Amino acid sequence: MKIFAVTEKIAAVLAWISIKLVIIMTGLMTLSVLAGVFFRYVLNSPLGWTEALARYLMIWAALLAVSACIKDQENVGLTMVVRALPTKAARVLNFVIGLIIVFFLFELTRYGIDMAVAGLQQRSLSLGITMFWPLFSVPAASGLALIQQILHMINSLNPEADKEDIFGEKEVEQVLDDVAQV
Repeated sequence: MKIFAVTEKIAAVLAWISIKLVIIMTGLMTLSVLAGVFFRYVLNSPLGWTEALARYLMIWAALLAVSACIKDQENVGLTMVVRALPTKAARVLNFVIGLIIVFFLFELTRYGIDMAVAGLQQRSLSLGITMFWPLFSVPAASGLALIQQILHMINSLNPEADKEDIFGEKEVEQVLDDVAQV
């Protein structure tokens, strides 16, 4: 069905973007840490901003990675319980759990926006930016994860979807191949 192909493509593109951002942020985080170590221990002239930048990049990267994990159901789950159930019962349980996750991510996004807006009044002394940007990682990542969860729930309704697509269990190499094809 066309709707499942479209939602799967949207999910794949969002995962691809997320993974590329995670790679960039992780690289920048590494460079920031290396610069901090170099300036502190080699030049004996520490940079005050490298630790804060690395911390905020790590938070952004870790949170953005969640949406890519949700796409392939590589998050924590009750795999043993779901696998023990008949397929129809497992699909129903998976959908109910998906609804709970959607509710949680919606609330996290909503509260995260309030938290980020409140951060406009605070400044990071070491970076000289408002705390909006570090705090915005929560609603941005949870909103993206929310979209991925909704797309996964739609795709799980596809009668042609196999168990590994619905419940996860893909190998790392297969996930990377899927992302590379985007």
